Amino acid sequence: MIRSILTALTCLVATMPAGAQTPAISDATAPAFADPRASHPYLETLDSRLDAAMADPRIVGLVAAVIENGEPVYVYTHGETAAGSGEAVTRQTLFRAASVSKTFTGTLLGMLEADGLIDLSAPVPGDVLRVQGGRQPTLEEIASHRTGLPPNAYDLDLEAGQAPSRIRARLANVDLLCPVGDCYTYQNIAFSALEGVVSEATGEDFESVMRSRLIDPLGLPAASVGTVALTGSPSWARPHSGWRRQTNRAGDPSTPYDTIPSASGLNLSLDDMILWAQVQMGARPGLSDTVRSRIHAPLTDTLRETRRLGELRQRVDQTWYGLGWRIYDWEGRTLVLHSGYLSGYGAQIVLEPETGFAFVALWNSDNRPAWWLWPTVMDLRTGDGPGHWLDRFLED
Repeated sequence: MIRSILTALTCLVATMPAGAQTPAISDATAPAFADPRASHPYLETLDSRLDAAMADPRIVGLVAAVIENGEPVYVYTHGETAAGSGEAVTRQTLFRAASVSKTFTGTLLGMLEADGLIDLSAPVPGDVLRVQGGRQPTLEEIASHRTGLPPNAYDLDLEAGQAPSRIRARLANVDLLCPVGDCYTYQNIAFSALEGVVSEATGEDFESVMRSRLIDPLGLPAASVGTVALTGSPSWARPHSGWRRQTNRAGDPSTPYDTIPSASGLNLSLDDMILWAQVQMGARPGLSDTVRSRIHAPLTDTLRETRRLGELRQRVDQTWYGLGWRIYDWEGRTLVLHSGYLSGYGAQIVLEPETGFAFVALWNSDNRPAWWLWPTVMDLRTGDGPGHWLDRFLED
């Protein structure tokens, strides 16, 4: 009962206007706060599933939240910022968001288009990115991974420390898998070409535009870009790498992916993720209906993504990509989502804008269970299945 009351209060405080006073709790007043599990009974089962799954020693730290009708109804925090540190992860702890950063870039492009600063149907300038074939990809095609380049072209060179601009120049010599615009192939290096276009359109460097047009106006409490900002925060999660590791040892958070912030450079807390989900669903101000419709609209079928879902195809019938967002058909429900991975970190954001539902999570270790959290939540919430996606990881 105490845990339920604290969860309800935490959600209440998260949605209070700035400057409001936090209600005091006493034994006499605690029952006055309604337990959100009364309205959403699946949360009780989810709680027990999470507790069981988090017993896996490979999960060092994890934070997650469920939003219903546009408001947070469940918050879960588990573990430490670094194994053995004794410092608990909290809603304010910063994690690497990895490719969830693409949702910010897609949103930024939609805003700049609505303001008349960018034409997403225009071809990318040749001095920023050039590919083989009969024509240049448009900005929209880059943002929705329709360049025709092989998947993740030259990511390994980025990881080896080469400069993104140098790698992008080499893409002109890469044979395409299909004509520009004809197929989906996920990119990081090519996606980062959007940074130069944004800078040219606004007169500011990409990181400054991201902050001045998204992070600051939306009031994201901890969001930042890059390793220096991550390690300079009061609470930040260290990575724990290795899928088959036997012991947990905190590693170095530095990554070459800092050099392409549009694709993978953001750091986010759970509170940032909650607010970001609310803005994307229109439950908080910050985006017009026009922009939200634009960035969430399916632009290309992602057959590669559908195939790699494996047994999740029991629920997901088709997948697409929009402007920095994935779109799934889950048993007739439209989900807008993205995940992110950097060695030792993972992130998930899953939205059902039509109902105001969202699930968000961040963690700081390579592990299998965390990736199956959102399907578990969806099963339990919708009754489409028993929610047994985590069971394979539970210890006897």
